[in-house]
Amino acid sequence: MLTLKYSNIHNGEISFLRAKTARTSKVKKEVSAIITPEMQAIIDRWGNKEHKPDSYIFGYLSGSETPLEQKDKIQSTVKLCNKRLKKIGKAVGIDEISTYTARHSFATVLKRSGANISYISESLGHNDLKTTENYLASFEREEREKNARLLTNFGN
Repeated sequence: MLTLKYSNIHNGEISFLRAKTARTSKVKKEVSAIITPEMQAIIDRWGNKEHKPDSYIFGYLSGSETPLEQKDKIQSTVKLCNKRLKKIGKAVGIDEISTYTARHSFATVLKRSGANISYISESLGHNDLKTTENYLASFEREEREKNARLLTNFGN
């Protein structure tokens, strides 16, 4: 999210290469997402007011950073975001909330809503459907384990 630029936006969609996929995969596959009214409201409120193609949408990076400085800035911003998410989660009674769990929730909600696994795979930036199937299967197991504990939680 921090490396997105206004040049990534075309015809109401935002397209990008997922950083992990770009680093680790031979096949570079773009992820595209429709910009919903809610997303546009976030961009309008928090985004860089300078809408030049090379401007970052969110002003965390200036473009003058070295690759190492950019990596450090991104990591520290994600860490801060996760710290705040945890605080919000605690306030509303949700444990273990983070950008990582948000990604899991995104995929799980799509799966349970009947979305095509190919679409989920593309949205996650996976190059192989097997990766997505394994990814989703691990969450389903976690959910079954959680539900099994609820069934046997007689002490509370």
